[in-house]
Amino acid sequence: MDISKICFNCMRGEVDDEGVCKVCGKMFKDIKLSERYLPVGSFLRDKYLMGKVLGEGGFGITYIGYDINLDAQVAIKEFFPRNFASRDRGGTQVIPNEGDAETFFIKQRDKFLGEAKRLAKFRNTPAVVSVLDFFKDNGTAYLVMNYIEGVTMRSLLDYSGGKITVEETLKIIEPIMIALKEIHDSGFIHRDISPDNIMIANESNRVYLIDFGTARTSSDDEKTISVFKKSGYTPPEQLRTKGNQGPWTDIYALCATIYRCITGTKPLDVTDRLFGETLYKPSAYGIQIQPEIEKAIMKGLEIHNEDRWQSMDELYNAIYKSDAWKNAPEEEYTKVIEAVRNYKMHGAARPKIEEIYNKMSKEKEHNISQPLASERVYDDDHLEVLRVVDQYKKSSEYKSAQDKFIKEDPEYLKIIEQEKIKEIVREYKQQQNRALSTPEEKQLVADIIQIEEENATEAILSSIKDPHNV
Repeated sequence: MDISKICFNCMRGEVDDEGVCKVCGKMFKDIKLSERYLPVGSFLRDKYLMGKVLGEGGFGITYIGYDINLDAQVAIKEFFPRNFASRDRGGTQVIPNEGDAETFFIKQRDKFLGEAKRLAKFRNTPAVVSVLDFFKDNGTAYLVMNYIEGVTMRSLLDYSGGKITVEETLKIIEPIMIALKEIHDSGFIHRDISPDNIMIANESNRVYLIDFGTARTSSDDEKTISVFKKSGYTPPEQLRTKGNQGPWTDIYALCATIYRCITGTKPLDVTDRLFGETLYKPSAYGIQIQPEIEKAIMKGLEIHNEDRWQSMDELYNAIYKSDAWKNAPEEEYTKVIEAVRNYKMHGAARPKIEEIYNKMSKEKEHNISQPLASERVYDDDHLEVLRVVDQYKKSSEYKSAQDKFIKEDPEYLKIIEQEKIKEIVREYKQQQNRALSTPEEKQLVADIIQIEEENATEAILSSIKDPHNV
C-alpha cells in the first residue's frame, strides 16, 4: 500500500484525487480531531502510523493504526489519564500534572505496562484480542493489539429487537467463559464485562472479549483497587477500594450480560438492590428458559460474593454440562448473522449528537432545551435537582438503608449513596425530556447526559454535603 495515500479512517484503503477512500468511502474531514489526541499521520517507533480515534475513556485513548512492517491494521491504546495529564500543544508528548498527579501518573503508567505484559501471554487464547507490542514513548505508554473489525454485542442487540434467545446468547457467551477460565487461572480479573466489551468479528463471527483497561491481578501487592462502576453490570465489591474482588466479580458481570441479552432489560443496578429493590428472574418477563439455567444465572447475580459461583468452572458446568443445555434445541446464529449484515449495510445505529441537535434546532420542529455536550447542562435547574435529592434523603428507603449499612461500613455507605445520587440526577434529567418522541431525540438527550454526567454530578455532590441547608 502507498502510505502517502492511506485512509486514516480505515487504514485499509487509499484515497483518490478528491480525498475519498476507495474502501470505506470516507474523507479526512470525517475524522474527529482534538488536542488530546495524537496527530493523525504521526508515527510511533517509526513503524506504527496513527489514524483516527476508535474510543476514549478516563485513562486511555484507542486509535486505529497501521503497522508498516506487517502491512496490517492494528489497534493502539495510549495511556492517557485525562484528569492527571495533558498533551503538549500541537505535539505528541504527554505531560503529567504537577505534584501528586505526577506520582500517580508514573505509577499507573508502569502498571499499564505491567498489565500489558501479563495480557500478552493470552495471545493464543481464541476469544482474547492478541497483544502484539507494548512500549514507552512520548512520555507515556502504548499497547498494540490486533484490530478486529466487527460489532459489539450491544449493537447486535440493537439490531435484533433488543434481545436474543437464551440458546443464541449462551452460544455466543461460551467462548468468553472458556477464555475467562484461563484468565482467572492466571490470577487475572477483567472487571468490565458487558455487552459493550464483547465483540463479534464481521468476517468470521468469532467472539472476542475486549477492553482490559480496568483489569487487575489478584496477586498485586497493592491491596487498594480503584473503584469502577458500570450501571447494571458491576457487583457491590467493585464499589469499595478494598472490596474482595476475584473470579466471582467477573461472574456477576458476565451473568448480568447474559441477563441483558435474554430479557432485553439491563439488570437492576446494584445500588438499587442494596437499597432494597428486587431483581426479577428472566422468566418473570415471559422469557422461555429452563429453570436449571435460570437458577445458574441468578446465582451468579447474588449480591454477596460468597453466595455466587466462586469460579468460572462452576458456572460453566452449571450451564453447559446441565441436562437443560444438552437438551436445548440446535439453533443457528440466524439473528446474529442478520444483525451483522444489517450493520454492514447501514453502519452504526446512532448518528452524531451534534448533527441531530443542529438539524432539529435549525428546523425548530422540536423544543429541546438541552445544550450541546460542550456546554454545561445543570446550571439552570441546579436547585431543582438538589430538591429532588433532598426529598430522596428524607425517604424511608434511604433511612432504612442508612441504618443497615452504617453499621457495616460507613465508607461503603458513602460510596453507594453517591452512586445512588448519580442515578437520581440522571433520572431527573431524563424525566425532564419525557415529551421527546423519536428515538433520535431520546438518544440525543441520553448521550448528552452521559457525556456531562461525570462533571455535573461532581457539582451536585459537592452541594449536598448537607442537603437540608439548600
